[in-house]
Amino acid sequence: MGVGTVNRPPESSSRPVRAVGAVVLAVAAFGAAVLWGRLQLGAQMRAQILDRDAVILQALARRETAELAARDPAFDLKDPASQYAVLLGMADLTNIIAARLFDATGRFVAGVPLEVKEAALSETTLAQLQTLVPLTRFRPDAPRAELFLHLPDLEAPGADRLAWVEVYVPFTAPDRPALVGVGQFMLEGYTLEREFARLDRRLNRQAAALFVLGALVISLTLGWAFHRLNQTNRLLAARSADLQRANQALAEAARSAALGAVTAHLIHSLKNPVAGLQSFVLARQEAAAPADSAEWREALAATRRMQTLIQEVVQVLREPESGSAFALSLSELGEAVAASLHRLAQARGVALHTHCTGEATLDNHLAGLLRLILVNLVQNALEATPAGGRVELTLHADPEAIRAEVRDEGTGIPEPVRARLFEPVRSTKEGGSGIGLAISRQLARHLGAELTLVSTSARGTHFRVHLPRAGKPGGAKTV
Repeated sequence: MGVGTVNRPPESSSRPVRAVGAVVLAVAAFGAAVLWGRLQLGAQMRAQILDRDAVILQALARRETAELAARDPAFDLKDPASQYAVLLGMADLTNIIAARLFDATGRFVAGVPLEVKEAALSETTLAQLQTLVPLTRFRPDAPRAELFLHLPDLEAPGADRLAWVEVYVPFTAPDRPALVGVGQFMLEGYTLEREFARLDRRLNRQAAALFVLGALVISLTLGWAFHRLNQTNRLLAARSADLQRANQALAEAARSAALGAVTAHLIHSLKNPVAGLQSFVLARQEAAAPADSAEWREALAATRRMQTLIQEVVQVLREPESGSAFALSLSELGEAVAASLHRLAQARGVALHTHCTGEATLDNHLAGLLRLILVNLVQNALEATPAGGRVELTLHADPEAIRAEVRDEGTGIPEPVRARLFEPVRSTKEGGSGIGLAISRQLARHLGAELTLVSTSARGTHFRVHLPRAGKPGGAKTV
């Protein structure tokens, strides 16, 4: 058994899951960034290493050209023979396994050694070399037959393939910057391949260390941030609860002076007659015979209970207004009703469940009057339901109206009482005066609402309060 409250999603239980998900997502994004940076850096460093060979060979070609020109006055780099002399002079380098000479149009001229196959420069390669910038390509697994005409008998597995570096060095005329020929040099590539492997291992270690360190920093930072956020949320929830309690207290204290008509009706139509009735019953009880004295005592107790109820209601309706104005949500109204009747529900062993659907905001005057009606209906439902039963308060808001439904699991309202249910001194409860429903209907009509008995049977009773929205026929003002 428990007193229900307005249903809300269990956000507190899902916060750790969301926090872990955010940390994992942040670490994954950081890991992707580290991987992308490692690949980009590796590609740039490989390109720089390859460019190093091109720069060295271009410098050697210029030195060889200068030496040949100094030794032979007839040397002219525009002449293919002079270009071939430069090619031969550079081919003696130990790491060059082959070389080719092309003219300015990309056609094959000669090769070193003689077993080198003829080839032609592609249009793309020629276009790049016409910018007079050396070009380098790494061939980690190229077939020997692509480079040489004749191959010796090779028995070792994989011996028919080579790793080499292709370096294209543009030859330019000394008098004007124009392409006059191209020297292609094939350098042994296994050394470069091992250098690339060492580079990759070093970059992988550095990237892994950076990822671990960064993931640790991200996890600690986000963990601290979520911890502080949870602290802030708890503080905000506590302050919101304090504010809600203050709003409920203000809503209970804020009653409208427009209830003068109801107050006057209660004072003049009920208070004085009930007081006279109490005096009459008291006099008859004192003069009654002993056999009738018990019945008169019961009648006196009923009149006293009725007078006490009238005085309490009149006192509530005559409370002075605080002069402040604020708003309450529909869910806050439901929580206020449930909180008011929590002890009664526990004492009677009845489960009170409150549900709220839709969104609506009520001003404190409207919410206070509506709360009086609902507290009376729910209290009647709790008193009518046997222990172990269930009472439901449902609040629903749509664009047309606000509806409040109260259902119990009592034995129902007898047929003779239903026709005059909302009249004073009509009650199905022992010792009841029936004035609560009468006051509730008066309050509902004052708000422009309608309080109706929807159904009643041996399985329970269902009341409804229908309050049209502002702007609708008979509608009350909402914020």
